[in-house]
Amino acid sequence: MASWVSILLFLFWLSVSQAQGGSGKIPTVEFISESLINNVVQDPQTGRIYLGAVNNIFQLSPSLQKEARTETGPKKDAKTCTPPASGCQDTVFMPNSNKLLLVHPSNGSLIVCGSRYRGICSLLNLSNVEQELYYNDNKGERTYVASIEDNVNVVSVMSNYTKNGRTFKVFLVGKGYGSLDSAKLISTRILEDYQDWVVFENIIEASAVQTAPFVLKYLHDFQHAFKEDGFVYFLFSRTLDGTDNKNLTFVSRLCENDQHYYSYAELQLTCGIKNRYNKVQAAYVAFPGKELARVMSQSGNYGTVTSFTKVLFMVAHPDDDESDSALCMYPLNSINQQLMDIISPRCKKRGVGPNQPRFRISSL
Repeated sequence: MASWVSILLFLFWLSVSQAQGGSGKIPTVEFISESLINNVVQDPQTGRIYLGAVNNIFQLSPSLQKEARTETGPKKDAKTCTPPASGCQDTVFMPNSNKLLLVHPSNGSLIVCGSRYRGICSLLNLSNVEQELYYNDNKGERTYVASIEDNVNVVSVMSNYTKNGRTFKVFLVGKGYGSLDSAKLISTRILEDYQDWVVFENIIEASAVQTAPFVLKYLHDFQHAFKEDGFVYFLFSRTLDGTDNKNLTFVSRLCENDQHYYSYAELQLTCGIKNRYNKVQAAYVAFPGKELARVMSQSGNYGTVTSFTKVLFMVAHPDDDESDSALCMYPLNSINQQLMDIISPRCKKRGVGPNQPRFRISSL
């Protein structure tokens, strides 16, 4: 994880330097964390960079200078503890692995979800992460978002939810399954109290994305989430069943306005000869640039690609060798076309219906 974070930090800084018209030699800049860095997010409005590390949240300037730091652990906890800690037995000081960071620009906050108390979240000030805007450990299991287990990854993307003519800010979460977690692969979390809902509660119940019947068969490992043209996408690897431990990589998609997840569908992504690079490590969605678009189009493997075609760039490795990796590319229009080929009803502004297929697989 640390090497990918270093690359991301460099690219963040390089893009800012180029935007500011810098010329000549590029000085070496770096930020070093004493604890493992799990994730990196950037505020597109200010350029500030936020790092989610074990026991710490860092706030950096666009040039990677540290502006603020807040300590999130170690704190007293227990694997089976339902907060607050005062009501738990056998608590010890445990590290807090900050698994999810998400910029919430409309109210100037940073959503932070760690491993403490089985995955509860807080809101920090985007201008100064040392200032906590919201934290509550008395709402019970309905506000668990992340996981206390180290090997369970969490990804998320901001969205909206409409009820009774009112629109709420929410974030959609993709999370693997831990032995002490809920069975929700995908959940929609509200960011304010409303009627019976409380902050960070899941507000959609959908059997299509529950793991309960399949815990021992499908070991989901989420790596990326993003939005594009009215759809929400999740990128993850998983096994096919309990008899075959080989991982396969999938991209799943659902309509952003689908409040029941009826539109959920999956598409298998292959990478390399005979799908050697079968387990996704990291991903990013971007425009390919003029020269890369030309090469992709001329190869005949990607259809027509222009510099305005969004492309999913994915780094993957074989199950048996994490030191060997490859970069594979998938134009989003190709992904969407194959998904449209395997599901007959289309997402429309009026929403989707309960008769739509919930789960289909193809390959790209």
